[in-house]
Amino acid sequence: MNPAQLVDGIRRHSWIPITLGLFGLILGYAYFKRQKPVYEAVSVAQFGSEQNSLLGLNSMSTPGLGDEKSVNTLIQAAKSREVVGRVVAELNLTRLTGFSGGHPNNSKEAHENAISTVSSMIRISLRKDTRLIDFNVTGADPEQVASLSNQAVLSLVAELESQKSKTMQGAIQALVAEGQRLQDKLTKSEIAMHDYKRSNQAISLDERKDLVLTKLKELGSELNHQSKERLTLETQLKACKEEKLPRDELLNLPTIASHPKVSGILTQISNQKSALALLSERYKPKHPRYEAVQAVINNQEQQVTTILADAVHLLESSCENARELERRLQEQLKKQESEALDLEQLAVQYNVLKREMESDQAVYESVLTRIKQVDVSKGMETPPIWVHQLAMVPGEPVSPNAKKVVGSSTAGGFMLGLAIIGLIVMQDRSIRSVEDARQKLRVPVLGMIANLPQHPDTKNQRSKEHDHSQGLTPALIAHKAVAESFREFRAIIARMAKSQQTCHMVVSAVPDEGKTFVSTHLAVSLASQGFRTLLIDMDLRRSQLANVFGIPSNRKGVIDLLLEEASFAEVCLSGGIAHLAIMPAGKRVANPAELLSTCGVERLKEMAFAAGFDRIVIDTAPLIPVNDTLELGGLADSTFMVVRCNRTPSDIIQEAIRKLQQTGIPLSGLILNRLAQRTRSYDYYYHRSYYKAGENEESAPLRPASRGLNPPHRMD
Repeated sequence: MNPAQLVDGIRRHSWIPITLGLFGLILGYAYFKRQKPVYEAVSVAQFGSEQNSLLGLNSMSTPGLGDEKSVNTLIQAAKSREVVGRVVAELNLTRLTGFSGGHPNNSKEAHENAISTVSSMIRISLRKDTRLIDFNVTGADPEQVASLSNQAVLSLVAELESQKSKTMQGAIQALVAEGQRLQDKLTKSEIAMHDYKRSNQAISLDERKDLVLTKLKELGSELNHQSKERLTLETQLKACKEEKLPRDELLNLPTIASHPKVSGILTQISNQKSALALLSERYKPKHPRYEAVQAVINNQEQQVTTILADAVHLLESSCENARELERRLQEQLKKQESEALDLEQLAVQYNVLKREMESDQAVYESVLTRIKQVDVSKGMETPPIWVHQLAMVPGEPVSPNAKKVVGSSTAGGFMLGLAIIGLIVMQDRSIRSVEDARQKLRVPVLGMIANLPQHPDTKNQRSKEHDHSQGLTPALIAHKAVAESFREFRAIIARMAKSQQTCHMVVSAVPDEGKTFVSTHLAVSLASQGFRTLLIDMDLRRSQLANVFGIPSNRKGVIDLLLEEASFAEVCLSGGIAHLAIMPAGKRVANPAELLSTCGVERLKEMAFAAGFDRIVIDTAPLIPVNDTLELGGLADSTFMVVRCNRTPSDIIQEAIRKLQQTGIPLSGLILNRLAQRTRSYDYYYHRSYYKAGENEESAPLRPASRGLNPPHRMD
């Protein structure tokens, strides 16, 4: 199903959606009249952003409102029995029969029924992208719904405040109890630390530990210095024993240089040498005074040499003293290390007790601070939800909405009608377009006749009146609307003609396909071309041609000719159009099929051509209801089947084609009648509009019989 087929189906069956739409409108209006008015009141509450409580605790009554889950929790809390129960109690709804359900006032059953009724009346929702919650209440009493909506908001706020107060009071009590427990624990920690100090004599443990560590560092430094000095002496002693040190290096050794005798002699030698230097400026080396000073210097040098000979002994004595001093320092260092370890062991347990006491003291001070904060902040915290706007008493009902109800029902009926049309189009097996005919019937389409308007406009009506005034017959006037289609069809069959004189037979599968219409206008079109044309009515059961051309029903026709009750000239009548003669059906017989099969119907073609006719057009009976047409197989040179679009199922048309094939009647092609404008594969109507300006010229060859055949007469 393509859109063009659907549009055509809507055009053909437009009465269905219109009827269903009107029916829906009536039903919607009746429903609107039967409904009672319903009023709606809306109160608005606003909730705050997520904040940390001063208590540092999250309670069930004040959840964080920063996420969707928390907001949904708040909405569910608003629907809880506690909040609804507050509404019932505040408004004393149990005294009203509509809420108590007929139970006694203030009874448990009345209270439960009132809670259930109020819950069904209240609808709570969050406004999108806002922090506003709507409390919608619907009912028949406007003042009552406004009171319920307002009380629902106030009850929720009161319930949350009550839960918040209870939670804060419980939190304060918990903090006070925790503070008392921490105070007792801190006292025990201080007592345990004091007992430990007294039992281990560790009153000034930190100071003792600092002194021991300082002395330990000093002893370590002295021991290192003494060890270095001992190693130096041992090295000098070894070199001295091996006599590897010269006299000057021995004198520079601290141990030798610091010896009292050596230092005194060296001082005297230095003084004597200074004196000798002064004498050398005044005297010669042989001078007695010079020699005397030199002798003293030599004697002192001899003493130094004697002392240096005992240097090994001096160095060994110094090494022993250095070793003894180092040993003593090591003993003192070990003693200090032992004392430091003892103090460290005492400090471990001391630090544990100290940290525990400090921790208890910090927690206790924190709890005291929180208790002070709670005392200061009572009544200062922002509530989680508050009233944003109270409901006003509604003045107009919200339901039923006349426009909405009636409009919806009308639109529903109309859409149902469109759906039905869609189903009809989908189930429609008729031929709807040229492509459809070619695909389903496998027969060429030779002619296409548009679906003519049923109600011509005023301009066309005036044109017809003008044509009547010019003496044109109704058939000639009607032909003007389809002249272009039949000119196209006429050109096609002209190329198919094998001789100068041809006989065309127009058939259809079922009645009302437009067979007589096509036969008539094909004959008129051929006559307009100048061919002497004979139109024969072979639909002997329901003849229509006589009525079309205004021929009286008592005139003789085909049956009279076949029964030899009239001559050929007597049954050939003028239709009021030049070059066109009509042969009506004539009188009625009981069994036309038997007549056609036994009376030599083939003679008609010979008589017509002998009378000078160039073209014969035969209008026949439908193929499916009767078999009359099958008896005319040898009469026609070409056979055309008329198919009414959007009406006859394709399988019926195929059955008619099968009948023709079985009797040996070749089907030349199809003529699609009442073809929708949008179903043609090319812009037919563009060409039709192009030729519309020439419609007056079309009537030129279609002239009255005054210039051709005379009004009904016998033709020799």
